[in-house]
Amino acid sequence: MKYLEDRLARTRRSALKGELAREMLRRFGTLRLQVTGHSMLPSVWPGDVLLIQGCQLGEVSPGDIVLFSRHGRLFAHRVVGRKAELENPRLVTQGDAMSTADPPIASEEFLGKVSQILYAGKLVAPAATLDWKNKLVASVARYSTLAARFLVFLHVSRANYRKPEVLCSN
Repeated sequence: MKYLEDRLARTRRSALKGELAREMLRRFGTLRLQVTGHSMLPSVWPGDVLLIQGCQLGEVSPGDIVLFSRHGRLFAHRVVGRKAELENPRLVTQGDAMSTADPPIASEEFLGKVSQILYAGKLVAPAATLDWKNKLVASVARYSTLAARFLVFLHVSRANYRKPEVLCSN
């Protein structure tokens, strides 16, 4: 019973996050969101902060990384194609480290486009394609969760992550 209650609470929190993200983009046009998953390795790493720009579905091109909400969860994946339906245009996305594409995204699920990635204190523009080295890393992460976790560990240990400085102390 406790398991079901915990799962329901997580689902509600996720749904609220999606609604909050949609509202922030609608009101202010931008959103910052910290990444927790590894489906976009090596383009986006856990701990990176995505800067998302609100835009229309038609303003997105293949290669762009987009944010969408599905089943109460937020996803940031790369656009790999379009479903050209006049009445109901859709985007086809896929995480760089995922083996299959996501079901097409409807305009109601679409939230915005990633304009920049904040990594280790530096802002970088997301690359539209992966070079051969990053394709290799994505392939390794795609076929082994253990390897993906090890890659994240190596990435974090190689990066110069510092604890936040104390700006004011009592």
